[in-house]
Amino acid sequence: MQAAIDEALLGLREGGVPIGAVLVEDGKIIGRGRNRRVQQQDQLMHAEIDCLRHARLTDGYHNTTLYSTLMPCYLCAGAVVQFGIKKVVVGEGRSAPAARNFMQSHGVEVLDLDNALCKEMMAEYIRQNPALWEKFLAELNPDILKPSLPSISIRHHLLPGDVGYITYLHAVLYAPRQGWDHTFDSYVAIPLAQFALRNSPQERIWIVENEGRIVGCVAIVKFSESEAQLRWLLLRPALRSQGWGRKLVQEALAFSRDAGYSSVFLWTVSALPAAAGLYRSVGFRETEKVTHELWGRRVTEVKYEMELK
Repeated sequence: MQAAIDEALLGLREGGVPIGAVLVEDGKIIGRGRNRRVQQQDQLMHAEIDCLRHARLTDGYHNTTLYSTLMPCYLCAGAVVQFGIKKVVVGEGRSAPAARNFMQSHGVEVLDLDNALCKEMMAEYIRQNPALWEKFLAELNPDILKPSLPSISIRHHLLPGDVGYITYLHAVLYAPRQGWDHTFDSYVAIPLAQFALRNSPQERIWIVENEGRIVGCVAIVKFSESEAQLRWLLLRPALRSQGWGRKLVQEALAFSRDAGYSSVFLWTVSALPAAAGLYRSVGFRETEKVTHELWGRRVTEVKYEMELK
């Protein structure tokens, strides 16, 4: 893995995305590569593809192991399956989990080392290059490549595994981009678990599913007899341009009125301007801003409130 990290760091010094890969056979490196999509303006030049292009020709790659600092995307996973590589070892898989299930379904062993250096390397790059990372992530995320998500449904009841999966979605969609650490998971999981235990008629969750897979959510939580809190608004990228965020917020506000609340508030962070724009567009107003150490970073939290009529 260190050789793959060295390739990633070399790519970073060149101004590229810090992802590196090496191909190993019988304990010897037979191919090296790094992500060069920025350097060469070639969106196909992913680290694993670069590695395979430079790999020594053999009678087959069935006895090789591919080491990559980041979980391969579908493009690279397809190459792994195509060439019969039986094992893939990755430094980290949270920034772009992408095609792990695809590789495993084709008999590829996938090992995630959860390497601290690989995680920090990607987190720092994402913090410094958010726009480019969004473009790069769009290539990796299979949902974004789909022209539509036709089988969308919403349910209001929790099923086994929902608390954990919603926490996971928050972690993979927000934490890598913002550089937050594992304590962000507890910020989501603890109150969500408490919500699950209450089963109050003055509270409701909206869970958005596509073909049985959770792709979004929001909830109204009781803060007092007269005040509700909007929490856990989340959408996978493929849904964000289809109006689902507005639909969820509007349904949550309508429920709050029917439940007898006189006001609703929420907390967000200043690093999410699109969400802030949505809140303001439906009538929320900013009332408070606090900057402090949170989730391993210095974070500015912003409170929005709305009076219900």
